[in-house]
Amino acid sequence: MADSAERESRGLAGWAQVGLLVVALAVGIYFARAPSVAPIGEDSVRSGEAPSVRVLLPEAGSHALTVALTGEVHARAPVALHPQATGRVIEVSPKLRAGGTFSAGETLLVVDPEDTELRLERARGMLDAARGRLRRHVDQGALDAELYRQRNPGAEVPASVARLGRIERFEGRVRAAVADVALAELQLSETRLSLPFDGTVIAAPVSVGDVVARASKIGTVFQNGRLETRAPIPVADLAYLGDPRGRPAAVFDGGQRFEAVVAQVSSVLAPRTRLSMLLLDFADANAPPPGTFVRVTVEGPAFENAYLLPSEAHRAGDSVWVVDDGELVRETPRTLGQTETGWIVAEFDARDGVVLGAVPGERAGLAVKAVAEGGGR
Repeated sequence: MADSAERESRGLAGWAQVGLLVVALAVGIYFARAPSVAPIGEDSVRSGEAPSVRVLLPEAGSHALTVALTGEVHARAPVALHPQATGRVIEVSPKLRAGGTFSAGETLLVVDPEDTELRLERARGMLDAARGRLRRHVDQGALDAELYRQRNPGAEVPASVARLGRIERFEGRVRAAVADVALAELQLSETRLSLPFDGTVIAAPVSVGDVVARASKIGTVFQNGRLETRAPIPVADLAYLGDPRGRPAAVFDGGQRFEAVVAQVSSVLAPRTRLSMLLLDFADANAPPPGTFVRVTVEGPAFENAYLLPSEAHRAGDSVWVVDDGELVRETPRTLGQTETGWIVAEFDARDGVVLGAVPGERAGLAVKAVAEGGGR
């Protein structure tokens, strides 16, 4: 029994030694593989070397903001289409549809002219008859006047003998008949709908076979070159632009750019949005169709003696780090605005340069080594 207990005690001791050996080996491996990198900035502190930072030496110059807006294209003066004849439509131009373009004087629609043609023929017949009666009375009056002079030498021919009254009456009938013909011709011309300008169709829901009434609305068009863009603008942006009238602008529809100019600005604010409105005219006849939502950019007045800083110079609170005699110093320049190319700020003392990018352990007074990246101040 004693031998058995002794053997069991020796076995436990052996296993304990193996366990201690395994633990020691694991700890050795861990410390052998552990990184020897010190905390950020600690190496520099231990070695006495200041970290290098990239700096920009900004140049003061003239910089402007671009005001970006969203607008919609409108026809400045839409024209309603009204046929001047009543009847059934027998012809519709393929250009009379949404987006179609037409030329001045081009026939867009034809209303059945049969009734009007008959009225014209009747008016012409009445005119011929009136002229015939007038000619007969003129001839008979001249003959009666000549006979009267032969029978009464030296006597004045009475008006009744010369048929002057009848002649005047029939001259009036001829003038009335001429007017009736002109009216019928006008009505016949009105069965063919055209416009006196080059234009584009906004909408025209009419087709062959439709019955239209005189002066009823059958569509809407606009005159080419009479489009404008209406772009709401915040009060702050409008204040920056000042009086924007005449200022060049650009209108973007997808990948297309259209040159424009600010023509007018609304004098009142929209009640709900509290936004004003810019009205822009296109520089030429090329423009997106009405109803198109577009992006609008307007170049504002330039800020003189300003810096254009890259976004990587920006820090919290619209501040920047500058290097002054080998140390970081925080500056908060006056912000003038943001553009797609950078951050515009008023000119300030940039010392040895504005820091770009992150600096490990950055803080005021941190010793650094400035490496210039930009041009001179």
